[in-house]
Amino acid sequence: MPILFKPIPAANRRIQAIVVGGGVMGASAAWHLSKAGAAVALIESAPGSLSTATSSSFGWVGASASTPSDNQSAFAERLKALAEFGSIERELGPLPIAARGALLWWSQEDETAAMIAEHRAAGTRMEGLVRAQITEKEQTLAKPPPLAAWAPDDFALEPAAFARQLLAGAQGLGTCLRQATVDAVDVVGNRVVGVVVQGQRLAADTVVLANGYGARALAWTAGVDLPLQQSPAVLLRFGTEAYGLRHLVCAQDLELRPSLAGGLVSAADYPENGDSGLSALAARTGDRIAHLFGLAVAPSPVAINAAQRPMTADGKPLCGPVGEIEGLFALVAHPGVILAPLLGRLCAESVLDA
Repeated sequence: MPILFKPIPAANRRIQAIVVGGGVMGASAAWHLSKAGAAVALIESAPGSLSTATSSSFGWVGASASTPSDNQSAFAERLKALAEFGSIERELGPLPIAARGALLWWSQEDETAAMIAEHRAAGTRMEGLVRAQITEKEQTLAKPPPLAAWAPDDFALEPAAFARQLLAGAQGLGTCLRQATVDAVDVVGNRVVGVVVQGQRLAADTVVLANGYGARALAWTAGVDLPLQQSPAVLLRFGTEAYGLRHLVCAQDLELRPSLAGGLVSAADYPENGDSGLSALAARTGDRIAHLFGLAVAPSPVAINAAQRPMTADGKPLCGPVGEIEGLFALVAHPGVILAPLLGRLCAESVLDA
């Protein structure tokens, strides 16, 4: 087999791990594995692609992105994941944060009040703000609601930049980055021996499939059926003008944040009529932005990115060994940006304990 890892004396031999996928999950796995002393190679087919789940993520990190009653165990896991970002920032430097703090409100005041009460009962830091207090936070809102929830600990990351930061940290610890397409997991008997890349076999002790929905097809080459499905979502980018927006805003059916590069970013559900409905979706979002800020002319989108988010059948993350093949691991979950730091660490621990 071709040599992918640098030769290491037998007495000092480390686990040799191939991570497939250079999004936020793969980058987190590579960084944590490298920190733990493994020899790591990360293989990514299309770095910088705008169609990946990471690049098309809204990047909302925080407890208020969901409610406890939606799924108590998932909510608890997200709370646990939030604690990981502080340690990453201490080790890798400032995170690519576009906005700190979130304002949320529903069309009915009692709905907003109920959300605040539910979060406070769950122990998350959230408070209610009246109209004058909302205006202090966001001075350019045309018609602030009578009541909004304020989540001071929430923040918005630029997901692709965050993945690059993790990957740069991994490379600084020795991770080898290779651009290529992995065709199959290479298995001998009941054991992973590497991967097949464009007809060549690359040897490794461990393979971590962190390439989203693509992990399903690769796992199947090893006879493992991963319970993955896809869910489409849309990310819209508007111009260079942020209209004074300083925080995350979730206003009824509009999710909005400023971008580090300037302008606004909005997340939306994929239209029922498919790609043919993307232009109309962008126009509606522009109208909602205009209504939010009292603009005479709605902003036009500069980018519309639709991507498939990888989802597990039961909503629980895949993080650790899969199937009956020794050395085969998967790291796939939604929401990826929130969970990646925690799951990357847990996956690395699982690999090293195997």
